[in-house]
Amino acid sequence: MAKPTASDLQRLVRDIVIPFYQVERHTPLLFAPGKWENDAEHSWSLALLACALAPHIDSKLDVGKVAQFATIHDLVEVHAGDTSNLAPDNKKVGKEAREAAALHKLEADLVAFPWILTTLHEYEAQLLAEAVFVRSVDKILPLLFDLIDEGWLYKQEKITREEWQRRMALHRQKASKHSGVFKYYEQLWDALLANPKHFHQESEG
Repeated sequence: MAKPTASDLQRLVRDIVIPFYQVERHTPLLFAPGKWENDAEHSWSLALLACALAPHIDSKLDVGKVAQFATIHDLVEVHAGDTSNLAPDNKKVGKEAREAAALHKLEADLVAFPWILTTLHEYEAQLLAEAVFVRSVDKILPLLFDLIDEGWLYKQEKITREEWQRRMALHRQKASKHSGVFKYYEQLWDALLANPKHFHQESEG
């Protein structure tokens, strides 16, 4: 395997790393008013949480592999953009097709870095225990943010408790793929639902 050139490194940072910082997620960072979490920040948060949790969930999980999957799990969003779980149904249409096209483009862009492509394909295949684990941990992160923020986003966007449950149904289903992680997901889900003040109230207009 040929070593990447300095030009390859430059292209990786210019075309992948820097754009990854520019993909905004639907997660407000209330400690910095007006700022939203980006994909690079999210991936680091996921890597830290997943690696810290893995030994407590399953001692057979390879923490190194967990870190690798967390690092690259959203890389297709460099080209596909982020689609919020809370987005209306019409904005979720085509998400899988956009991400498949984005993966195809990454395959052309990252020939000099086969580790990235191999790891990304392994993650997308969801055949390894570490891949399933990381995808499920990825699903508990937004619930943690929203619980800590006391539903700020839900109230800001006038999302009622009932509407939230409807929009998050698929998200919850994906989280259930790893039973050990899903126990945490359910606890967070119940904690949010237990406090109506975390959601928009119809009487508020």
